[in-house]
Amino acid sequence: MADQPNSKLEIVWQGADEAVVFKPAGLSSERGAGDVGDCLLVRAQRALRWPECRLPHRLDRPTRGLMMISADAAAAARHGAEIQSHAWRKWYMARVPAHVVARGDAASLVGEHKAFLKRVGRVASVVRSGGDPSRLAVLATARATDDPSHAHLLIRLDTGRYHQIRVMMAHLGFPLIGDVDYGSRSAGALDLESAALLIARPGQLAAHRLRAHPARRGVSPAIEASLDEALARAAAQLSEA
Repeated sequence: MADQPNSKLEIVWQGADEAVVFKPAGLSSERGAGDVGDCLLVRAQRALRWPECRLPHRLDRPTRGLMMISADAAAAARHGAEIQSHAWRKWYMARVPAHVVARGDAASLVGEHKAFLKRVGRVASVVRSGGDPSRLAVLATARATDDPSHAHLLIRLDTGRYHQIRVMMAHLGFPLIGDVDYGSRSAGALDLESAALLIARPGQLAAHRLRAHPARRGVSPAIEASLDEALARAAAQLSEA
């Protein structure tokens, strides 16, 4: 679902000095140098009326889904410290060609994956050395319900590198639908969603899960169930730690 310029911000949850919002696909997280156009941060400042709105993390333009907004510099610093201490857990849904998932080597896709990533300009690549250590885990796969030629992956993102899911999936032989920057030959719009965020805080777990949404299409109930299970499992592990 394409974003409309200057649309109203969709607030998923709001606290005293932080808010979780929905970023549409096609909308930049913030303005580039010299840019006076629309972006998520501008919408947040307008809707939340926090004059110092900050972004403790970002999603690239084609990616949609949950993003945290910090109310001011102090909240942003707290969020940054949480990210550095690995207190945040993130889950994504990605659409890939079904014939790739159906191949015999697809079984090796489910599990944890590591790589070194290096950014050059507007793209990143997997390198043998000298890159940023990057980790993610593919938790489940299922054929899309709206297109038999497509499938979805449920991914837990353990590090937040530039284009990490896109470049690592392409390197593993599973490029996202429509992601021509990373070698996809499958027609269609790039479909990548930040679907859940879990934050471990002293004496508290903050869980944010994007439920049914008009922009999410064709996701199998099996993927939705796997995400609920992953959230519950991570919450239980963090509660015991």
